[in-house]
Amino acid sequence: MPPREPLPASPPGIGPHSPGGDRAGLGKRAAKAAGQTVWTQGLRILLQLGNVVVLARLLDDRAYGVVGMVTAVVGVAAIFQDFGLSTAAIQGRTLSHGQRSNLWWINTAAGLVLTGLGVAIAPLLAGFYHEPAVAGVCAAIAPTFLMAGMVNQYRADLNRKLLVGRALTVDLTAAAAALALGALTATWGWSYWALVVQRIVTALVPFICLPIIAGWLPRWYDRREPMRALLGFGVQMAGTQMVSYLASNLDSILMGRLFGAGTLGLYNRAVQTLRTPLNQFRPQVTTLGLSVVAKLQDDDERTLAYLRRGQLALGYPVFLTMGIVVAAAPAVVSVVLGDHWLSVVPYMRLVAVGEGLTTLSMVGGWIYTSRALGRAYLRYTLFSAMIRLAAIIAGAQFGALGVAYAYVASPLILWPVSLLWSGRASGLDTAPLVWNGMRILAVSAAATAAAWGLCAVVPVASAVLACLVAVAGMCLAMALLWLVLPVVRSDMRDLATMGRMMLRR
Repeated sequence: MPPREPLPASPPGIGPHSPGGDRAGLGKRAAKAAGQTVWTQGLRILLQLGNVVVLARLLDDRAYGVVGMVTAVVGVAAIFQDFGLSTAAIQGRTLSHGQRSNLWWINTAAGLVLTGLGVAIAPLLAGFYHEPAVAGVCAAIAPTFLMAGMVNQYRADLNRKLLVGRALTVDLTAAAAALALGALTATWGWSYWALVVQRIVTALVPFICLPIIAGWLPRWYDRREPMRALLGFGVQMAGTQMVSYLASNLDSILMGRLFGAGTLGLYNRAVQTLRTPLNQFRPQVTTLGLSVVAKLQDDDERTLAYLRRGQLALGYPVFLTMGIVVAAAPAVVSVVLGDHWLSVVPYMRLVAVGEGLTTLSMVGGWIYTSRALGRAYLRYTLFSAMIRLAAIIAGAQFGALGVAYAYVASPLILWPVSLLWSGRASGLDTAPLVWNGMRILAVSAAATAAAWGLCAVVPVASAVLACLVAVAGMCLAMALLWLVLPVVRSDMRDLATMGRMMLRR
């Protein structure tokens, strides 16, 4: 990209013209940022799980279904209020203060427009779903688009500087406040409005805190600043994100339209119980990965080495955790949601597999964005959306559970395609990443089968003990694979090395 000047506040060694020795410090800064990501997001995941456990016992499936109907559709507004400009700001080699201010004004204007549109379409959305409650929920959520638009560039600025700990601390505070107020209002009998309160609080806390922490205010919009490259890349990313979002949420949209709020509420509990904690982890790892890989654009060997380790850091934790869910799904549902949600179990197992497979393809997105391959990324996303659309439409013919099976089928097909397609577009040899992913998948599947078998043969007196048996089975299986397979030992050494680096920094 051709911005004019380096960002004045960039940490030493991050700019593209830094001395060669500074690149050696990039790994240390990345490890420090990764360590901050792990502990803050770990706490946030605990808060989110606490939120799921508490509210599942206070709200019914219709409450989740009503809010799910709204978020499945209007969630696409989050893409347009950002317009891909946060990614453009992080990806660019340099960024002037004037460009950063211009991006802020564009994001703010987009957030304001989307807030107005959210209020305007509220009655139309209620008519589409045949659910009057949807109108009020949609109008209440709409102002969060403006708040998010006004803080996107502050968040991008902190991520660009690898100061992710500050932004994550704000998110952690927002999650704690949302949990407290959501639980309180649910106790008061507010039903789905308790979930609306949580969404508003989650947007309001960063709106107040991030500008203070980032320590800068936007200037007036300056037409003299070179914006074409940033906006061009942002438009391509926005198109990609929009198509990806619609493809990822088509299952919920069709579920709500065809089978009603109750069925969508069951499916939504399975999706949100797993996706919510994963979405505290995966996007932050992705942002960190993009921040680092964008600084290695001229070094293919180091880029591929980082991508391989990033894939390990994403793949094994997610797959092994999802494997425990698959192995002990009834117990997990009983502990997390309560016994009255046991009808969620089939959805929970399928969603767990789908989320794991989706994770394997995320590294391909790092390549597209770090190398500014917006058009290639959009072409791949359109292709993947057509595959998902075909799978979900076919699955819907067999009922709600058929949609859940389609949720698994499409990423199973797409994850290796995504890596090979990104390699062809970037000129990187991504075939080793495909083999890397296949090994993660095979090892995790073997450990999951062992954990499931142990759960089936060991009698337990409570759901908590059943979960512990699944964890023990997973650990024993991984220990055995570590002893038998040198490649597993190599993977675990790489993960341990990354862990030590994060703990030391």
